[in-house]
Amino acid sequence: MSEKDFKYDVAFSFLAEDEELAIQINDLIQDRVRTFIYSRKQKEIAGTDGEETFNRVFGSEARIVFVLYREGWGKTQWTRIEETAIRNRAYEEGYDFLLFAPLDKPPVVPKWLPRNRIWIGLERWGIEGAASVVEARIQEAGGEPKEETAEQCVDRFTR
Repeated sequence: MSEKDFKYDVAFSFLAEDEELAIQINDLIQDRVRTFIYSRKQKEIAGTDGEETFNRVFGSEARIVFVLYREGWGKTQWTRIEETAIRNRAYEEGYDFLLFAPLDKPPVVPKWLPRNRIWIGLERWGIEGAASVVEARIQEAGGEPKEETAEQCVDRFTR
């Protein structure tokens, strides 16, 4: 991936039923990195063309994309748009920007994801482990997480 400025360090893609899980992971890292969860960015994206906005976020504006995957992801109106943007980006750049966390039991990932892609096992490593992996992948992709202030640390523990 060429060095470029990204609007977000990580964008989360998930089904509506997994929004709380995405928010929990987001809450652990949002003070150190720039995150995108559509429900938390309503003020920014309200009134825009949703298809265009999501294509941009998942296709080029996010340094990495983290998918909380379960059966049905990619089949809803919005996750279909996200999946298309992700697959188009992977075609152009490869899969290094992409992280998957399968949520079904047994764990499965989409058939189009290369078999050599390692995914995050939330059941084994938990939310804190997933947040650590996301932050590490951001750094590997050229991002620089900020140091957390004492106030931000208190806010994170409060969340």
